[in-house]
Amino acid sequence: MSNYNEYIFTKKDKLINFASAIVLAIVIAYLFYNSPIALVVTPGFYIFIKKFLMKYRINQQKKEVEKEFVDGMQSVCTSLLAGYSLENAFKEAETELKLLYGENAIMVEEFRQINQSVELNIPLEKIIEDFALRSGSEEIVSFSEVFSYAKRGGGDFVKIIETTTMHIRETIETHREIDILVASKKYEQNIMSGIPIFIMAYLRVSSGDYLNALYHNVAGVLFMTVCLGAYGAAFYLADKILQIEV
Repeated sequence: MSNYNEYIFTKKDKLINFASAIVLAIVIAYLFYNSPIALVVTPGFYIFIKKFLMKYRINQQKKEVEKEFVDGMQSVCTSLLAGYSLENAFKEAETELKLLYGENAIMVEEFRQINQSVELNIPLEKIIEDFALRSGSEEIVSFSEVFSYAKRGGGDFVKIIETTTMHIRETIETHREIDILVASKKYEQNIMSGIPIFIMAYLRVSSGDYLNALYHNVAGVLFMTVCLGAYGAAFYLADKILQIEV
């Protein structure tokens, strides 16, 4: 079963990583060191970009899991209100999710696994707990804990599911509003991050001799390395500042 705290790169992702690492290495080798020797750090850039992209993909994956989970549990709740048993409500939810997201959707597969496990007489609360731990979502983990307690004590499943789905929907909506609010700042950050590179590229093209004193000597290499480190640190810090947790 999938662990949504991890992400397996597709061929497209690997190609993006490789191409981005090469382009970044060429730009830095040309602008900061004016030497192809600097290209030896390409593997380092590949690892850096891979980690950055991995974090992004996992975050998007978790958002999709939460979104589909909410719709699935809402379907379960509707079926329970219509008089279905809890187990049959999950079967109906699988069908609804197929209509909403298609056969290959994340939660379609998860609900399929849930229903198959129930047929093997595995307790539903254990199945939900396993999924919650793999989901990487604190909200789903909390739901699993309450669900398990209610299953053992005979709680009001409709109320539990309604309350949980409402809470997760509110969290998703809050994340969406935050993304909208910081979108312009992220755009500004991207522009500001590109300005130093643009200025150096302009100087190299328009006044090639202007930066020559910084190339092919120890002092120049050290100075450029410090500048590159400061540039990277500023980029990392700006990215951290714009990451708002809810």
